[in-house]
Amino acid sequence: MTRPRKLPSQQRSRFTYEVILQAAARVFDAEGMAATTNRIAERAGVSVGSLYQYFPNKQALLHELTSRHLDHAEKAFAVALARIRTTPPELEAVVAELVSLAVEENTPLATAHRAMREHTPRSREIERRFRRLADLVVDGLVAYLDPPDRRHDESRLRARLVVAGLDNQIHQVVLDGGSPEERAARTRLVIEHTVPVLRSAAFPR
Repeated sequence: MTRPRKLPSQQRSRFTYEVILQAAARVFDAEGMAATTNRIAERAGVSVGSLYQYFPNKQALLHELTSRHLDHAEKAFAVALARIRTTPPELEAVVAELVSLAVEENTPLATAHRAMREHTPRSREIERRFRRLADLVVDGLVAYLDPPDRRHDESRLRARLVVAGLDNQIHQVVLDGGSPEERAARTRLVIEHTVPVLRSAAFPR
């Protein structure tokens, strides 16, 4: 079983549920997949039995943390893309905003986010959520690159390649930067490499 056993209905139970999840995020961030339910329960200040009332194992904790991470990221990108549609900036600004947002979404508790990405059991629901987030960004880029009456397949293909590439670059390179300064430098490099690819696909404005 890789999902929470139940969602709490009473206020006190909801509080305990949230405390356990917050503790899990911090323990995963400190210890990665070496984290145990015992350590998470200790950090949360609850018994292991209380933890098991809601989460049968650490994979279920990862599943819930990943679901919440995807919720937050989807809302953040939807807001950013809506702003870009309303007042389209230059391409460099679009790429900078989207790349920086992706880094920001994954920077706090970066080790925990890596555990979510690499070890969360890929249920159909989680796979669908990851695809939906990627499609949201791809659709936003295509809408920016091409006017509605001139959409073409190459723009969408380029946007898909860019989004897939950015996902790997951010998680495998940028987030490995040890200091904020190093992450910022790597973020700038990612932006510099991405802009020319998208510019070659865009219709002139």
